[in-house]
Amino acid sequence: MDARPGPARRRILARWALAALAVAAKDLRVHLSRPWQAIGILLVPLSYTLVALLGSQAVGASPVAVVNADHGPAGAQITGAIISAGVFRLTETSPAQASRLYQDQQVAAVITIPPGTSALLARHRHAVIDVRLHNMDADLADDIRRGVPDAVIGWYLARQPRGPVRAVISETELRPQDVPLYEYSVLPVIVLVITVSGILVAGMAAAREYESKTIRGLLLAPVPAGVIIAGKMAAGWAATTVTALIVLTAGAVLGWTRPDGLAGWADSVAAIALASLFAAGLGIAIGCWGRRAQPVSVGATILAVELFALSGGLGVIFFEPPWLQAVARFDPLTYAVHALQQAVFYSSTTGWARDAAVRALSAVAAAVAGTLAMRRRLAR
Repeated sequence: MDARPGPARRRILARWALAALAVAAKDLRVHLSRPWQAIGILLVPLSYTLVALLGSQAVGASPVAVVNADHGPAGAQITGAIISAGVFRLTETSPAQASRLYQDQQVAAVITIPPGTSALLARHRHAVIDVRLHNMDADLADDIRRGVPDAVIGWYLARQPRGPVRAVISETELRPQDVPLYEYSVLPVIVLVITVSGILVAGMAAAREYESKTIRGLLLAPVPAGVIIAGKMAAGWAATTVTALIVLTAGAVLGWTRPDGLAGWADSVAAIALASLFAAGLGIAIGCWGRRAQPVSVGATILAVELFALSGGLGVIFFEPPWLQAVARFDPLTYAVHALQQAVFYSSTTGWARDAAVRALSAVAAAVAGTLAMRRRLAR
């Protein structure tokens, strides 16, 4: 028995770390020697950025909850007028359920018609309709700011065409600022850059080992297969993180994505780093299972775009169908987008622990899948 297990274990760990660094350095050299691969990685996100800028004025039906606490005819009529406006996807519900929907960000606003509204209007007194609003981007907020008064005034004029009209909207906003939609779309683009880059860099590195027949030599080295996986993940992670930070910095220079202070930048870098780790692990898994560069390249691009779309990257997730919102909860990129939004736009750490945990666990799961794939191919 070794009398000094501690030093011996440290030597083994040091040898494994050096082996992982050597694998990572080799993969990074190969990646840097292929500049066209880096350009190709950016083409999909840049194309989407152009589409987002051109379509930033597009609008959709805003999901809102209506709480009708009035027991007279006016409450039901105002609710009907809001439904008939055709600009809302409306859920009529109780105050408690409306609050849950609002806090879970399943509705963009809660419109409350208070008790006694019918009695006040019957006596020609002022009635106040309360609106709690998610002002996460300017287009969404302005749609609701315009739509609610238009619906209420239209209803009032249709019934009392000769009387004076005075509508008062009491608004409470969740966010400290409205974000223009084209700026709001930049952060999902950064996540798309992360996904495409991480999957392709790491996936292609693994696939080329199989195509060049060098994988067996790697796996016969006196280190565990997990060490090889760690080295390849490190290369994909480093290349992806640097690429995403360049895009974030470019957005900050343009005034689109400017984190607030050192804390905001630290949160943004952490969000990018964890998302890059997941993408690199997923790329390794795809590369080990696919084994050839062409199918891995095609499959990785398709998977990256699908994960991006499912995370709400194509627009505000409120506008997505309910089934797609349910699927998005199982997409790690959903939590990457949310973490970046909180850090860059809202100077908030809301949901930070949950977002980080989901991305970290997803990265570990992807790395395990890649290790199993390598062992399976070696056994053949």
